[in-house]
Amino acid sequence: MLPLSVSNGTIGKVLYFFSYRVFRYRYSVVLQNLSRALPTKSYGEIQQISKEFYRHLSAMVIETTKLFSISSTQLLKKVEVTNVEMILEYYQQKRNIVAVLGHYGNWEYLNILPAYLPFPVNAIYKPLSNPVMGKLIHHIRTRFGMRLIPANQALRHLLKQKGQPQMSIFIADQFPGINEETKFDFLHQSTNMFNGAEKLSIATDAVVVYIDIKRKPDSCWEVGFSLITDSARQTREQQITRCFADKLQETITAQPAYWLWSHKRWKIAR
Repeated sequence: MLPLSVSNGTIGKVLYFFSYRVFRYRYSVVLQNLSRALPTKSYGEIQQISKEFYRHLSAMVIETTKLFSISSTQLLKKVEVTNVEMILEYYQQKRNIVAVLGHYGNWEYLNILPAYLPFPVNAIYKPLSNPVMGKLIHHIRTRFGMRLIPANQALRHLLKQKGQPQMSIFIADQFPGINEETKFDFLHQSTNMFNGAEKLSIATDAVVVYIDIKRKPDSCWEVGFSLITDSARQTREQQITRCFADKLQETITAQPAYWLWSHKRWKIAR
């Protein structure tokens, strides 16, 4: 219930101290990921980015916890959406929109998007194995009108509501498993990529956009959309996924501290 600035200035600093200085939470994973993904950076630069990452991770824990109590009015002040006009133009055309992003910035703050848009916003997700955590995440993601749809039901849902334009959001940079055949050079490493968003967008002939999130002062985030394609069925195989990977890599390279470096993204070297 504390103001966000107070929480970040007190509890956030404590979290940073223990996660980075004391317990070294997944420090070897973070350092290895950074070193391989940013090979032109010096060791000193990698260490500095790792510190900034742990500060960001601590702040994100505070921001996400705050989502249990923050009002929509308060959250709207924390999230600025810069080019809603492009999305509204496709809405006027009665087009479905598939929006892709990575584990970058604070993606949980996207639960305020229904306040910006006059049509349904879905978050496509894989249900958690822990039912308690699943209920907590469901609560904070749906407080302001976001609808959660399990990934294996997404196509059926959109086909059933054909003619009712809506946005479906995918976090598409998670590890898809070693059997996934979609593979690119991403951050200087051979990387298996999840292609569910591409398959869904082609099946529904949706407009595909990339969500870019940038940190602003005072614990605020700027959210912007950029077009990947408005003709999904006319794209080449893997074109949509490749474009997403390129855009995410550009985002990460510009401000690397805000990606989820503690995730074991490259579990299997192939």
